Amino acid sequence: MRDYSLQHKKAWEYNAYDFWVATSGTPAERAAKDKENPLKMLKWHARYFDSFEGVKVANICGSCGKKAVPLALLGAEVTVFDISEDNKRYALETAEAAGTHINYEVCDVLEIDTAKYGEYFDIVFMEGGILHYFHDINEFMSKMYALLRKGGKIICSDFHPFTKIVDSLGLEQPTMSYFSTDIFDGEMAHARFFDEEERKKVPKCKYRKYTVSEIINAIIGAGFTLQRFDEQPSWNNADLPGEFAAIGIK
Repeated sequence: MRDYSLQHKKAWEYNAYDFWVATSGTPAERAAKDKENPLKMLKWHARYFDSFEGVKVANICGSCGKKAVPLALLGAEVTVFDISEDNKRYALETAEAAGTHINYEVCDVLEIDTAKYGEYFDIVFMEGGILHYFHDINEFMSKMYALLRKGGKIICSDFHPFTKIVDSLGLEQPTMSYFSTDIFDGEMAHARFFDEEERKKVPKCKYRKYTVSEIINAIIGAGFTLQRFDEQPSWNNADLPGEFAAIGIK
């Protein structure tokens, strides 16, 4: 595992299970919400799935299972790839409480075993801001391409690159030149929810943020046919971009 991935692992295993319990409820409480309306739990990402039953989904950096469990409840065969054992524990306990099953591989996403998972999945799905954890987006997209069967789909949803220059999502991360290629130290996603003393103890991550063109060109360069690119408003200000979804076909 590369050095910056080890650093991310430390950050994402820092009190992560307790954090999910505090913010999302116990696994049983979270499972009850997932079971009540799994389609609603997928939010706007649901529109990109043509079907769910029997569909093999790779949920990249799937964290605490917030999308994996609803997908499984809808009939998908879901495998989460994530770097955190704490995330795995919460996700598997939630799936069990919901009466469903997900697979969960704790690993560096760039080191997913393609002998086992190469050309296995119908859909590769990611959301919630993960691209900035990977320092070579071309390498990342090539790995995603390798995981998909021919005709498979990538659903790449992430924070909008506009957030490089304006903190439109209120993530309390530093802004910079839109065209910056710098790798920088920054807080992991939910560090801002800890009290100030605890917040100082949370290990930092090493981020690399991308432009729209870098993301689109990496998807095309990996071999995908780009099908569509959608933008979503910020959670905090509907006048500003907050998220995007890029859809590609292998």
